[in-house]
Amino acid sequence: MNSGTDRIHRRQFLYSVLGSSLPLGGLLGNTSRLSAQILNERKVDPTELPLDKPGIWTLHFRYKPIRIANLDIFEPGGRLTQATVWYLWYQVYNMSGEPQFFLPEFELVTRDLNTAHLDEIHPYLVEQINRIENPTGEPRLKVHSSIDISKRPIPPSKPDAVPITVSGVAVWTNIHRQAAGTNRFSVFVTGLSNGLAVEESASGERIIKRKTLQINFVRPTDDKRQRTGDIIPDEAAGPAERWIYRSATVIRKEKKNK
Repeated sequence: MNSGTDRIHRRQFLYSVLGSSLPLGGLLGNTSRLSAQILNERKVDPTELPLDKPGIWTLHFRYKPIRIANLDIFEPGGRLTQATVWYLWYQVYNMSGEPQFFLPEFELVTRDLNTAHLDEIHPYLVEQINRIENPTGEPRLKVHSSIDISKRPIPPSKPDAVPITVSGVAVWTNIHRQAAGTNRFSVFVTGLSNGLAVEESASGERIIKRKTLQINFVRPTDDKRQRTGDIIPDEAAGPAERWIYRSATVIRKEKKNK
């Protein structure tokens, strides 16, 4: 995570921002903020696993720890109100040499309450998060929803160039209601790879597994004193990020008619 290569990539990214067409005064005023944001990012490179088959591809992933924000949201009846939103800002880039579609699924699983929560699609929330994470409105840094980011393939990046990143966000609006007080949880990201594996259980069931990125988080505070940056990667038992093959589908063995 903190390798020299990672620092070089981040420095190149900062230089590309500072070398853009933004006004000089705005750039100088934003340099410390940009540096802080970049240093807060974590980079996850693909890792080869024993279940990988020849020819699979895996996207590179960058993210910031989950943030908590009070944002405007439309209720089912159309009334505008505020909601406590958890969101995960991320970027993907592609070093496979070919365009690859990213069909993301983000599932937040609480390890202390045993609940599961899929990423929600709220375009109005994504617009607000884009203004937070992309305050200068740079088109190439636009934040996409899980649906929008899947509409076009992620273009391949050249090995010796600054990666072509595409930004996205996963959103959860129900954590404070359905998992209030959770302090330890994981986010499972599928769609970053085409890696699939099939295993057969002792009972004859075929279990289809997908190559998945698992990110562990911890929140040392509680709902009463929550702040934007309360959630941090959980490295108590090793790296917060790891690649796994996770069960996606179970195909049950058909019973033969007597």
